Amino acid sequence: MLATALVWQSSYAGFGNSAGPLTTSVGTGTVELTNSISMFGAALSLDEVLPGESSTACIAVRSTGSVPAEVRLYSDDKSDTRDLDRYISLRMVAGTGGGQYGECDGFVPSGPTTTSTLSSFPTSWSRGVLPWTLAGNPAGENRTYQLTYSVSGNAPTSTKGGTVSVTFVWEAQTR
Repeated sequence: MLATALVWQSSYAGFGNSAGPLTTSVGTGTVELTNSISMFGAALSLDEVLPGESSTACIAVRSTGSVPAEVRLYSDDKSDTRDLDRYISLRMVAGTGGGQYGECDGFVPSGPTTTSTLSSFPTSWSRGVLPWTLAGNPAGENRTYQLTYSVSGNAPTSTKGGTVSVTFVWEAQTR
């Protein structure tokens, strides 16, 4: 006897779930630096110095950013004649006070120091000097930088009449 059986089975399962809409908001902070020189619309013009002489100027930098960041100092747009930049020594000191119109009255050293020649001064943020960690205080954070520059007494006569122009950049990058 042959019996054939056919079993047909059907099943159905339904799964469902839902969640309420997800509301998100994304905000940004600010990083803002000003200095006591450029805010008056003019560059700082440094005094001329003879070989063996030096001069000093101070620049106050203020941050009113709202996010933590790190500020570093480097140079940009340097041009010189007669290789004079190789014979200019720079000493930069971080501190507080002073800086109005380049004056150093009231300057108090309280931070790092760096020394180099103008020709070897860093030219990018990644190699920048005098790091300053900002907390992100919109009410303001301040630092003054004292720049002492001199022309080497060993500068050759071929540098006589040479000139140097450079832009110092204080750049803040968020951490």
